[in-house]
Amino acid sequence: MLANHDIFSAIEQTAPRYLAEDWDNTGLQIGSYSNTVNRVLLTLDVTEAVVDEAIDKKADLIVSHHPFLFKGLKSINIDSGKGKVIQKLIDHRISVYSAHTNLDAAGGGLNHYIADLLEIKSIKPLVPSDADRLYKLVIYSPVDATDAILKVLGENRAGSLGNYSHCTFRVTGKGTFKPLTGSAPYIGTQDQIQTVSEDRIEAIIGIRSADDLITKIKAVHPYEQMAYDLFPMDQSVSRRQNGLGIIGELEEAMMPDAFITHIKNKLELAAVRTTGNPPKQIKRVALCTGSGSDFITTAKVQKADCFITGDLKYHEAQTAEESHIWVIDAGHYGTEKKAVFLLKAIIDNAFDDVETMISTKMRSFIETH
Repeated sequence: MLANHDIFSAIEQTAPRYLAEDWDNTGLQIGSYSNTVNRVLLTLDVTEAVVDEAIDKKADLIVSHHPFLFKGLKSINIDSGKGKVIQKLIDHRISVYSAHTNLDAAGGGLNHYIADLLEIKSIKPLVPSDADRLYKLVIYSPVDATDAILKVLGENRAGSLGNYSHCTFRVTGKGTFKPLTGSAPYIGTQDQIQTVSEDRIEAIIGIRSADDLITKIKAVHPYEQMAYDLFPMDQSVSRRQNGLGIIGELEEAMMPDAFITHIKNKLELAAVRTTGNPPKQIKRVALCTGSGSDFITTAKVQKADCFITGDLKYHEAQTAEESHIWVIDAGHYGTEKKAVFLLKAIIDNAFDDVETMISTKMRSFIETH
């Protein structure tokens, strides 16, 4: 039998939680990691109507894109609001799990999914994730320990660059040190300055792996005190697999009116809003699902012909106008409602013995008349 944590793990294979923004609240919201799960209801938001639907459909787990618990609760009043919903969830043993900005930022996540729907190709992150930042690890080692260190580096994907692995650089030089009282030197004698032949070993690593990797290297390094440095690469240098938003190109350039029709058809929208002057044709497209107006100038710097996002405010529209970039506001709900289909595909591909259902009660909280 499957447990909730099996579903969570499958989602986090695509959308690791370390990709979530610091202000976000992803993961288990209500319930248990260990409860058995047979039926999963997928939704953008967790509302009372969605919870009632989960009860009617005998769902064991609700998976949402937007967190059910976003800001801290100071009280739980079960007579109304979230308190009432929380009691229903607990009474019916329904757990709630949310994958939010980690799903937005993941390579293969929501922005990639919408880009694929809109037929945007050759995509890369608009704002690369800090989790993909690269660092240079430099280790100083006695020459006879170098091979063991290189083995650890290679086995832990240090020095992976593009289609190459085990990429390192080393140079041999002279190291000096003086073991003091209480030391147990691998080489040399207490209270005597030593000069030894050492290798300087360099490899590029992802910052997420640094702590674990350094611990593993220390386990094979012979010195009591391993000397090493960790240097951040230029901020523009990353693995560029994950990040907020995407930028890419259409296979064929489109006229602005045709592109708007394309967006409305693919995202099933009745209308969109625009600001700025449309270019003569659209080829290079930036996209950030949800609220991405902070990245208007980023899209401009990266030479996007247009930027698709949601939640555009008046003064942000003014910024777009002044920055000479055409922005298409397809709505927060409009750009993120498809998250349920991505989440369904992730779970269905991982498991044959769990039923996934798209909520029929999810809706936009903004109505157009």
